[in-house]
Amino acid sequence: MSAVAHIKDYKTGKFYRDEFRGDISWNGYEHNNLLRNEGPAADGTLQFTDVAMATGSDEIRDSRGLATADFDNDGDLDIVLNNNPGDSGRAEQARATLLRNNVGERRNWLAIELTGTKSNVDAVGALVTVDYGGERSVRLVGAGSGFASQHSSRLYFGLGDKTYVDGVTVRWPNGSVERFDKDQNQPIATRQLIQITEGRGIQVLRLPARNKKTAGSNVVAERGGKRFGGFRVRPRRSVL
Repeated sequence: MSAVAHIKDYKTGKFYRDEFRGDISWNGYEHNNLLRNEGPAADGTLQFTDVAMATGSDEIRDSRGLATADFDNDGDLDIVLNNNPGDSGRAEQARATLLRNNVGERRNWLAIELTGTKSNVDAVGALVTVDYGGERSVRLVGAGSGFASQHSSRLYFGLGDKTYVDGVTVRWPNGSVERFDKDQNQPIATRQLIQITEGRGIQVLRLPARNKKTAGSNVVAERGGKRFGGFRVRPRRSVL
């Protein structure tokens, strides 16, 4: 993690492959970092590759807040970044930046939203485990994600080519545990949203992408200028 040693804020999430989660770091007046997790090396140390320049997200700005959410409902985490004009005083330096992630369109995934009843309503502190094809992924519902920022509480699990999961386990903040196993007649399919309410079961919803775009392109959107839903859009070549 030496690449982000001097960065004030970073976030891990499903930005690239399914097995390994990447890091993003934006806070302060320096180059933005977007680190692809390459997995463990032979000696067990983790390997990261900075792909900020390749993705067009390495702008030098005085960034003061970062949040992630699936803004286009396509199964992966997008990034919204708040900027400060800093010493330049130039308004364009303060424009918010929205980076859209396209990985979810090519791989399978599962999104989970929790609502607490006996626990806190946002289920902060809940631990969710998804079992699939002999593998297991774990996510924690957190809060206070960074400086003046809060990420979406919806959890995303990258599942590669898996078309269903074997089970979902929720350990609620109050210590109670609920397990939802796949049924032979109704498996828990991927590429959908599962809403789980504590003690009341699950509801399954489809998440169609709201915005279509040219295949093989990333989109960087900035608020202001030529507006598209409040943002100015610039296509970028996909390298992920």
